[in-house]
Amino acid sequence: MGLRSFSRQFAMTLRAHRILALILLVGLTLLTGVFTLHSKTDNSLAVWQSADDPHWHQYQDFVARYHIIDPLIVYLPGIDLFALEEAADAMGEETSAANVHSLTIQPLTGGEAGLFFIIPRAESSPAELATLLAEVETVLKGKGLSYHLGGVWYLTTMLDTLSARATQTLFPMVLAILTLGVIILVRNPRNILLVLLCGFVPALQITGIMALAGVKLNMILLALPPCIMILGIAHAIHLVLKEPNRDHPDGVSLFAQVAPPSLLSGLTIMLGFFSLVFSTYLPIQQLGIWGTVASGLSLINPLILLALYFEPAPFRAISMPDSMVTFMARYRLLFTGIFIILLFLSAIGISRLKTGSLILDFFEENAIVRQNYQRIEGAGLGLTPFEIDLAASTMTNTQLQATLDTFAGNNQVVTQIFYSFADGMVIATSTRNGARFPMPLSLSEIKERPQRATVLLKTVSSETTLALAEELEAFLQQQLGARRQPYVTGSVPLYTRGQQHLFTSMLSSFASAFLPISLVMGLALRSVHFAILAIIPNLMPVFFILAIMGWVGIPLSVATVTVASIVFGIVVDDTIHFLHRLQEENRRPGTAMEHLQNTIHYAGPAMLTAALISGTGFLGFIASPFIPLRDFGLLISVALWLAILCDMGLLPLLILSWKR
Repeated sequence: MGLRSFSRQFAMTLRAHRILALILLVGLTLLTGVFTLHSKTDNSLAVWQSADDPHWHQYQDFVARYHIIDPLIVYLPGIDLFALEEAADAMGEETSAANVHSLTIQPLTGGEAGLFFIIPRAESSPAELATLLAEVETVLKGKGLSYHLGGVWYLTTMLDTLSARATQTLFPMVLAILTLGVIILVRNPRNILLVLLCGFVPALQITGIMALAGVKLNMILLALPPCIMILGIAHAIHLVLKEPNRDHPDGVSLFAQVAPPSLLSGLTIMLGFFSLVFSTYLPIQQLGIWGTVASGLSLINPLILLALYFEPAPFRAISMPDSMVTFMARYRLLFTGIFIILLFLSAIGISRLKTGSLILDFFEENAIVRQNYQRIEGAGLGLTPFEIDLAASTMTNTQLQATLDTFAGNNQVVTQIFYSFADGMVIATSTRNGARFPMPLSLSEIKERPQRATVLLKTVSSETTLALAEELEAFLQQQLGARRQPYVTGSVPLYTRGQQHLFTSMLSSFASAFLPISLVMGLALRSVHFAILAIIPNLMPVFFILAIMGWVGIPLSVATVTVASIVFGIVVDDTIHFLHRLQEENRRPGTAMEHLQNTIHYAGPAMLTAALISGTGFLGFIASPFIPLRDFGLLISVALWLAILCDMGLLPLLILSWKR
C-alpha cells in the first residue's frame, strides 16, 4: 500500500470514528493544557552543565568543602552606620536568608556606602531565590533606603522572571497576529479554525508534556513552542489552500494527496532533532529529545485534525503568475549573479559574526538590572566572581598576595580580592580600580593560610570572561605549581564554559545532521538528483541569517543559537512539498518549464502564505522588553522570508540549470 492509499484509508477510518478520535484529542489537549499552567523557567547554573563535565564535578566538590553559596549583593549609597546595622537586623529577622553580612566601603565616586552580602539557604530552588529577593526588597523599601542589587543568582532570577513574563504576555500577542494573518490569507472560516488549531494544539501539548515530565524551560527550550506552532501551521496551510479538481474532488482525496509529503517532511525534521540526542552536551540532548517529541506532535495533530474535518475551499488567497518560470528562465544569469553577490556579502557577514554576549545586553538600556549593575560597578565593586582553590598551595601569604596583585594589575576589570580562612575570617583587599575598605588588613599579617580566594571582576562579555578565567588559570598553574585539577572555578566560569559548549555542540550537531537529513530527503523522494538539489536551498537560509546577524551585530548567543535549526526545519518542509509535487509533474507529458510552472502554481501559494503568516506573526516579539526574545522573533521572521526566497527563487533556478 502506497502512502497516498494509506493516507486515504487513514482519513476515512478517522471520519468513521470521528467522535472517539475527537474525544481522545480534546482529552489529551486539555490534560496537557492543565500542566502548561505549571510550566516553569530555569536558567540556573545546573541547567547548562553536563553530568560528566570534570569542571562541574570540581565545582560541586569545591562548594561542598567550603559551603559556598553565591550571595545577593545589596549596595546602599550614602547610608550611615546606624541605619546599616538596623537594616541588617531587619534582614535577618524578616527574610528567609541563611546569613547576612554587612560592611561599609569607600566607593570610587566618593563618600561612604553600605554593603550587604545576603546568603540564601543551601540548595535553594529558583522559586525560593525569587522569594528571598522579594523579601529583601520589601525590607529595603520599608526602611526607605536607596539601594542597588547585584550578584550571580540575582541575574539568573531576573532572567527567569523577565523571560517568563515576556513569554506569557507576548505569545498571546503573536497568536493574535497569526490569527489575523490566517483570517486575511485563508478566508474560509472552517479552514481558518483548522490552521490555527494545527499550530496552537501541538505548541500547547509540548509545553504541558514537558511540565508534566518536570522539565523546566530554559532559553533553548523556550524556542520549541513557537517552532512547533510554525511547523503545525505550515503543515495545515499546505492542505487547506489546495483547490479541488476532477481527480481530487473532496477533502479526503485532497488530504490523501498532500499528506505524503507532509509525512515525509515531518519525519525528516524529527530525524534532524533526534540527531541532537547524541550530543555530549546535556542541554543539546534535551533539545534533541523534546524537539523530536514536539516535531512529532506538530505532524500528528495536523494529520488528525485535517483528516477529520478538512473540506476544500473554492478559492485560495494567493495566486502565482503564469509567466513566473518563463521570466526566471529569461533572466536566469541575472538572478544567479544576484545570488552569488549575496553569497559573497554573506561570507563577509559571517566573518563578522561574534559568539557570546554581555549578559546585561539581555536587558533594555533603562532596565533596573542594568541600572543596578552600572551603579554598583561604577562605584568600584565587581559583580563577577572567580573562585580559586588554594587547598594545595604551598605559597606564603606574602607570595600569594603578590601573585594575585600581579594578575589584578594586568587586568583593569579586577576590583577586589577576598581571602577566606577555615575559621570564617575574610581578608578583603582592593585593586587600584576598586572601591576601598575601611581599615583593611594585609594578607601578609596573617599566619594562617587561606583556603580559597575570590577575585571580583566587572561584568564583561562571556567570551572575555572565559578568556580571563583561562588566563588566570594559566597564570596560577605557572606560579602556584602545575596540577591536573584546575585552580579556578566558580559559577561564572562554569556559565561561560557552558555557553561555549552550547555553541560548539549545537554547530557540530547541526553539521552532522545536515548530510543525513539531505540523504533521507533523497531516499524519500527516490531521487539522487533531488537530494543534491535540496542541499543548497536548505543550507542557504541558514547561511544568510548568520550573515545578517554578523552585519547588524547580533551575536550568536544562548538565545539565538537555535534560529539556524528552526530555519532549517521550515525550509526542509517547503522543499519536500515542492520537490514531491515536481516529481508528480515529471511523470506527466509536457516540457520541463511546464512541469516547473505547474509545481509553483500548485505548491507556491501555500509556501508563500505560511511564510507571510508566520513571519509577520513573530514580529510581535519585537515589542518584548527581553532582548533575547526580541532578537529571536526578529531573526525568525527574517529567516522565514529568506527560506521562501530560497525555495521559490533559488530552487527553481537550480532546477532550470539542471534541466538544461
